[in-house]
Amino acid sequence: MTMMYARPKNSRIFQAYKLVKTLFKVFKNREEVLLGRILIPYLKGILEKKNVFLVSASKFSTPQYFFDEPCLTEMTARFMESFSRHLSRYRVFYAMKSNSFAGICRRLVAEGLGLDVSSGSELARALSLDCREIIFSGPGKTDEELRLAVQHRSRVTLLMDSLGELQRVSHILKQEPVQGEPLRAGIRIRHQEGWSKFGIPLDDLGLFLKRAGEVRGLDPQGIQVHSSWNLDPGPQAEIIRRIGIHLSRNLPEGLLKSLKFLDIGGGFWPEQGEWLNAQNTLWGKLIQAVDSDFELGPGHYYRKACSIEDFAEQIAGTYLQQGPPLSNLELWMEPGRWLSHSAMHILLSVVDKKGKDMVITDGGTNLLGWERPLSEFIPLINLTRPSLTEHRVRVFGSLCTPHDVWGYSIFGKDVRVGDVIIVPDQGAYTYSLSQSFIKPKARVIQYGGESLREVEEEGLKDFGIRSSNV
Repeated sequence: MTMMYARPKNSRIFQAYKLVKTLFKVFKNREEVLLGRILIPYLKGILEKKNVFLVSASKFSTPQYFFDEPCLTEMTARFMESFSRHLSRYRVFYAMKSNSFAGICRRLVAEGLGLDVSSGSELARALSLDCREIIFSGPGKTDEELRLAVQHRSRVTLLMDSLGELQRVSHILKQEPVQGEPLRAGIRIRHQEGWSKFGIPLDDLGLFLKRAGEVRGLDPQGIQVHSSWNLDPGPQAEIIRRIGIHLSRNLPEGLLKSLKFLDIGGGFWPEQGEWLNAQNTLWGKLIQAVDSDFELGPGHYYRKACSIEDFAEQIAGTYLQQGPPLSNLELWMEPGRWLSHSAMHILLSVVDKKGKDMVITDGGTNLLGWERPLSEFIPLINLTRPSLTEHRVRVFGSLCTPHDVWGYSIFGKDVRVGDVIIVPDQGAYTYSLSQSFIKPKARVIQYGGESLREVEEEGLKDFGIRSSNV
């Protein structure tokens, strides 16, 4: 018998393989230079609310999260209008993990959206906000979390992740017999390389639906699939085609009758694209792989993204082109990043200046929850002395770690102690990840269009789940 051995990752062969793989990606997906024709209009858009930001910083001090409620409402309306032009039957559920701030979730529920939750704590939060339409997804749900979904089945659709989870749901339903309506459920399909922890193979869908249909008190109604970080709708369109073909070729009529929805998840990337520093581009990584001491220049780069109108047109077109049985289902979506991205900013103040090219601010990157500025280009703007010209200034936070970096340049005429700096568009995957590391988390100031107020997070109501899970 021939034995196969994994090669050490520090071997020359492995390093050469990585180099060739990166080189291929460079030629296939080379990032473009972030030009002024893109950056300048973006900066001008942020500066339109300069006076509001400065009033908020003066009245409530810094650091602070600035929640722009009118912007959230505008983004929601645009998302809904884009899909309404192409589809008559669809539902939108905000992915709570992208930003779990209660004010954002409450506003979106008021706009008619449901909430997509991935844990017992998020489910308890959604219930406390009086949301009537909740989808509960995610792997590794505990029995306690599943029981919470069963207890609130009139408001929750459970997206099951495995046959093992189905068995545990069946056991819970036997312990707590369902009186009245059954628990609505969907099945998550695994399709993306590297995402093996999620869902079941598409080929197992028929078996899963059959077994789920045999569980008393459970009503399997749909399918869920998710692809992430989509700069264009191609990945979503492809999985829609795959599911459409599978349903028409492999599922018997009896199982197809039970299906009412297809949930394609989220993954809609904001249309400004992905902005990167040189060291995080594919070619930058290639250069560093060859020579780790090579010093890259200060340029900024980006990967293009489609508009939400382009997403809506291609997704809806692909969906309808499949015809029955797929086109008979209602389309569900779970946008998070696209809705929350530009609805929250971070305001900081300069508390120390160490020479002409280095300043320290009063807020650290614990407000982001990770060293985001080390992998992405975020244009820092000096609101006190604004300018559309970029100057090389190292901007650090106040944490006792050298990795606490906000950026290496600033848009402003100068920067002095007391100046207010905005870190724009930090609404997605920052507030939910923030942590009290060295410094406490910042307060949230809510801008309603005409007024500013500090918002306290409400405590969770008792929904029968242990505090360790909440």
